[in-house]
Amino acid sequence: MAGPTPRRRRGARPAEPLGSLSSPAPLSPGTCECVGCGAEELTRVDMTLADGTDVVFVSCHRCETTSWIGATGEVLDPDDVLPRMRRPSS
Repeated sequence: MAGPTPRRRRGARPAEPLGSLSSPAPLSPGTCECVGCGAEELTRVDMTLADGTDVVFVSCHRCETTSWIGATGEVLDPDDVLPRMRRPSS
């Protein structure tokens, strides 16, 4: 039996379609292959950091390398990305 259907809050953006290994969403630059081993079977998560920077988190299925890719395809340093994920305290 299916549970209740989640309700969207007023003004919430509709969900964007998700990609998969068999039918990926359009790929951002630098996210077509693993930076560690070159494999193409990757998990990709498009994100916007708290400071407004668009990034893609990439995780390799073969070697388990993870990386952060910037909007122009550059590999970002996790020590730079992680602090920018936090929202400023009120």
